[in-house]
Amino acid sequence: MKATHTLQLKRLLISTVLLSALAGCGQSGPLYLPEQQTEQNQPQNTVQPVTTAEQAKTQQSQGQ
Repeated sequence: MKATHTLQLKRLLISTVLLSALAGCGQSGPLYLPEQQTEQNQPQNTVQPVTTAEQAKTQQSQGQ
């Protein structure tokens, strides 16, 4: 009787290991790092800093 329980336990253990291995197989997502796009990562309503060249152009156009 003890031998049948041991045999059943071994079968259960082997079945569990095999099913776990099969469940872990397969592609669950991309296997590479996608290229990052910097435009998507920036907030859309940001104020860009004004350079000194742009300030000079603005002042010249306002002075005319």
